[in-house]
Order: sequence, then C-alpha cells, then structure tokens
Amino acid sequence: MTDWIDFSAQEVSVGAGALPLNMAAGTEILLTSIFLPMPSRQTRINGYATIGWETPLLQNTQRINMIFRIRRGGFTSAHKLICLVKDTASLGRDVPVLTIDKTLSLQFSDLPSSANVGTFQQYCLTAELAGAGTATISGSVTLIGGTFIL
Repeated sequence: MTDWIDFSAQEVSVGAGALPLNMAAGTEILLTSIFLPMPSRQTRINGYATIGWETPLLQNTQRINMIFRIRRGGFTSAHKLICLVKDTASLGRDVPVLTIDKTLSLQFSDLPSSANVGTFQQYCLTAELAGAGTATISGSVTLIGGTFIL
C-alpha cells in the first residue's frame, strides 16, 4: 500500500502566458516546472505531462521531430534526465493541410538518491525542436506530480 504525501500541478492554457511559443531548432527550453518533497528513501515520485504543439505546412521538410524531457533539479543538460519522449509530425506527399496539431502525453517516475532525501526537488518539463523545420508549443501544457511513500 502506498501513502500519498504531496501533490503539485502547473497548467498553461492555450493563449496564456508565453503561448504560443515558437521553437528554435536545437535549443532545449523550459515549459513549466513543479516542486515536490522527498522526505525519505522510500519516497517515489510519479508524474504526468501533456503538451499541445503544432507545425505549419512542412516547407520542404517531410518530418518534424520534437523532444520532450523531464529533468530533476533544473532545466539544462547538466540536470538529471528523468524521462525523454520523442514525437514526430510527418506528411505524406500532396497532403492538403496548413497545420498539423499534436498533443503528446507522457508519464514518469523517480526515486530519490541519498543526497535528495529531506529536500524539495524541482521537476522541469522541457521541449526541443530537433533538426530542420518549424514548430510551435501551442498549448495547453500541463505538468502534474505526486509524492508517495512505498
């Protein structure tokens, strides 16, 4: 049986905050974050995220690749990678669309190291446009996490 300790959630609605957010290729950016306590080694973090994104008609590019990450402790490559999910938008030939809208959902879990026990840890949701093309984080963006004792 697990005991629920704490919960945190952040949501950025469509058109709120910095959304829509145009992505620059090769740059990992912070979308949102939450803070959760790690009171003991028997603590487990479980989380969930959704990200709405879109790409315009793929100007000479048949595939757009996005990388979404959950990092602990910050949002740069120096911080612990907890989860990585790739999402792709692709067109066949002669497809008459102007925009491809996508929503990605991911789940993650984490166990604390001895150094993290007794602290609050930041969990960051990031996005990166990998390769050529254009993409926009259109929203909504949601990050939810909970702390449980095993």
